[in-house]
Amino acid sequence: MTHAPAEMPVRAEYDSDWHVFLDHPERGPLGYCTGADEDFDPAAAARVLEEGGWRVVSPWTEQPTGDAPYTATVTATGSGSGP
Repeated sequence: MTHAPAEMPVRAEYDSDWHVFLDHPERGPLGYCTGADEDFDPAAAARVLEEGGWRVVSPWTEQPTGDAPYTATVTATGSGSGP
């Protein structure tokens, strides 16, 4: 059985479509595709994370530099593929 911390950072990255990633301390990197729109859709990201067992608990924050232009914080819901 694995246990996620109470809250974990999540980042959104764009390649040919948007993905959100979090680094689980025991399960390693987890990624979820949010869609192919060119503009980041925070609601779509929250929806796919919720389906995967994670709830977004902070606003998505735009980052001025780096590979992940948006970050937020999630917590495990106990459903889906979360913890």
